[in-house]
Amino acid sequence: MFNPLKSSKNEKLSAEAQDQQAKLISDEIDVLEAKLAEFPQDTEQQKKLMLTYNRALTCFAKSETWRHRVDDLFLRIDNLRNIIRRNI
Repeated sequence: MFNPLKSSKNEKLSAEAQDQQAKLISDEIDVLEAKLAEFPQDTEQQKKLMLTYNRALTCFAKSETWRHRVDDLFLRIDNLRNIIRRNI
């Protein structure tokens, strides 16, 4: 029936998978932010970055290792919104 050892093993794998996914998204954010820094008027990069930030929020919130970066993401989203408003 319920096996606590099996459950904790699945949770550990899930946590590792979440951490790995968070790392990949974080790397993607770094690349997109660098591209946007070069060309702040590029609306496609702005859209990609906003979508990636939103994916990161969900992923980071699920990961205990990355959860501390959620507040920083909200600040980055706000900053990106300000950039988009200035470009309109």
